This record gives sequence, C-alpha cells and structure tokens, in this order.
Amino acid sequence: MGLEKDLLERRDIGPAQRAQLRAQAHAVDLAEAAAAVDLLSTANHVYLELLAAAGLSAGGAKPVDAFDALLADLARPAAGAGDTANT
Repeated sequence: MGLEKDLLERRDIGPAQRAQLRAQAHAVDLAEAAAAVDLLSTANHVYLELLAAAGLSAGGAKPVDAFDALLADLARPAAGAGDTANT
C-alpha cells in the first residue's frame, strides 16, 4: 500500500519504472510467503535500490536532496593526498 501511495503522489516516475517497482515489490511478497530467507534478502536489497533510483525511500521518509548529500560528502573528513598510513 505504501508503494501505491508514493506512486500516486509522484508523477515524475514513468510507466516502465512504476512497473519495475511493482514487480519487485511482488517478488518481495513471494519470497516472504515462501519463507525463503536468501531470496527475501536479495529481493529486499534490489527493491530498496529501485526505490532509491526512483527518488523514493522506505518508511515514508523524504529522499535526501542531491545537493545536500553532495555538501555532506564534501564535509566528511577523508585522508589527504599526502597522508600516509601509520605502520
């Protein structure tokens, strides 16, 4: 039900991507019904990747703005070009 609500609110997701999301959500349901742990894990992983690619997120949280994500990535500390590992 959550996916359908998200798809109703988002008009920028094309028919092919909508069908792909619905099919993968169905795959998650089938794996869960079969109690196939490995299949469920894989189906969930793919489903979450498809959601992210569509600009959606699980749990109803708003997706991260791309510019905000870029700024956060730039502000994250990282090793510099001249840094060497302590051995």
